[in-house]
Amino acid sequence: MQKNMNLRTKHLYIHIPFCKSICDYCDFLRYVETQKNIEIYVKKIVQEIKNTCKFNQFETIYIGGGTPNFLNPSTLDFLLSTLNKYLSKTYEFTIECNPEHLNLSQCRIFNKNKINRVSIGAQTINTKLLHKFHRTHNLKNVTQAIKNLRKVGINNISLDFIYGFNELTDVDIKNTVNFIKSYKIPHVSWYALELKQGSMLYKNKYGIDENVIESQLKLIIKSMNAINYERYEVSNWSKASKFQSIHNKAYWLTEDWKAIGLGSYGFERGIYYENIGKILRWKQKQIKYSIKDYYFQIMLMGLRLKKGLDLSNPKYQKAFNFYKNKLTMVHIDHNHLVANNINLLDNILLELL
Repeated sequence: MQKNMNLRTKHLYIHIPFCKSICDYCDFLRYVETQKNIEIYVKKIVQEIKNTCKFNQFETIYIGGGTPNFLNPSTLDFLLSTLNKYLSKTYEFTIECNPEHLNLSQCRIFNKNKINRVSIGAQTINTKLLHKFHRTHNLKNVTQAIKNLRKVGINNISLDFIYGFNELTDVDIKNTVNFIKSYKIPHVSWYALELKQGSMLYKNKYGIDENVIESQLKLIIKSMNAINYERYEVSNWSKASKFQSIHNKAYWLTEDWKAIGLGSYGFERGIYYENIGKILRWKQKQIKYSIKDYYFQIMLMGLRLKKGLDLSNPKYQKAFNFYKNKLTMVHIDHNHLVANNINLLDNILLELL
């Protein structure tokens, strides 16, 4: 693994693990907490940034959760006004949001503090389905959130949707794509439902039908193509290349990123780590990571991209050389290693294992 102590990490992830309520399908680290503990947590985040980061250091900052915009106005402003000092001259500053909290005054706090990209967890525009899985918003909240953001000049908006629910119909998917088109949403993520052990769906033995997932994905791809969105990554579509997520590309291209906050993962100077512990006391734990693990991570993430991996970059070329004899469902296009079919990515990874 490459280690250059002179290079500063250019990407920062902040984890805010607080939610007003817990959704049935979610397994991320999240808590319903007291306001006092939330404020203490955010102060610890800010202190760690001041202790370990330099002004103007980051090309991207991404605040995820949990529900970051669940923070009250003063706490949110305190966090963002600290973070924006650490942005480089050109930057992408993203925050994940639940639409029901995205009122006009919150959008003004975002704009004042240099947030220029907002990712909204819409999940589905079928309100009955939202409520069935304990989401607390509705379609009206989503449309109002979009309007509020645009009113303050934030136009780089991404909507997240989930497919794979047995209750989700083809009509729901078509209505969602029509909604995307009509509101001219520049970036969209479609995530397949997964049953993970921390989720209520898993505990309640919700059954996923792989045939349903496959059928719904085919419809999503066809429908998104019809409105001229590019599927630039397995789960992500953009109206134009300028709206592709720069921060997430750092993950997909196995670049260094710094992670702060309980439950977050980072990768810096060849060291992969997790922030573990308790809500008001966490520490960095290094994860054992061999050269084989590193090269597998490069393949695992890079082949998710439609353009694949640029083999003129030495680390991608070395990873390719390491697995060259095992790879059959890939090809080289303009010196980029590309998956023959990103829908069959799991099969490619099984070859490597």
